[in-house]
Amino acid sequence: MNKIITLLLALSSFTLSAAIAPSETQIQPLLNGMTIPDSQLTNADGQRQSLGQWTDGKPSLLVFYRGGWCPYCNAQLAGLAKIEAQLNRLGVQIIAISPDAPSELKQAGDELNYQLLSDTQLATSEAFGIAYLLSPKLSKAYINKLGSRLVQDKDSQRAALPVPAVYLVDGKGLVHFSYLNPNYKVRVEPELVLTAAKLMVD
Repeated sequence: MNKIITLLLALSSFTLSAAIAPSETQIQPLLNGMTIPDSQLTNADGQRQSLGQWTDGKPSLLVFYRGGWCPYCNAQLAGLAKIEAQLNRLGVQIIAISPDAPSELKQAGDELNYQLLSDTQLATSEAFGIAYLLSPKLSKAYINKLGSRLVQDKDSQRAALPVPAVYLVDGKGLVHFSYLNPNYKVRVEPELVLTAAKLMVD
């Protein structure tokens, strides 16, 4: 497909690097026109397989979110659920990925119809170039509140999270549309995602 939409906001670099960035403004994300990496992810039932197996060669909307504890993430997931039927009619499935443990996905999975996957060590987020370390001050506050639900960097002991992101990929894993914003409170509108999906499958 030649209709690849570029939408990347406030990013400091335009090369891909599979590592945890020192801050949310220094991530080096996967870009439009690239092919998604094939790392391992686990569902709520404990089944573990590669991202390629989860997408199963189907056009997919990959949604990276911080966790079920994040109200902005929950609002985004609920918003995407409202366009899920329209995406499905286009042949596009939704797959949401977070650092939440598989056991923590079960409750959210009861409220959402689409697939939730666990990236407990942020390996997939790292491979997409969107994992980052919180500042020491924020890390302390988040760890005090969330404890073991957060991934911690072994060297610095700082907490790590993914920058919230969405990727629209075709059946071959090629990225046609992406949206990322280091400000976790700012999320892409579902209507824009739906428009991008229509262009991808056109």
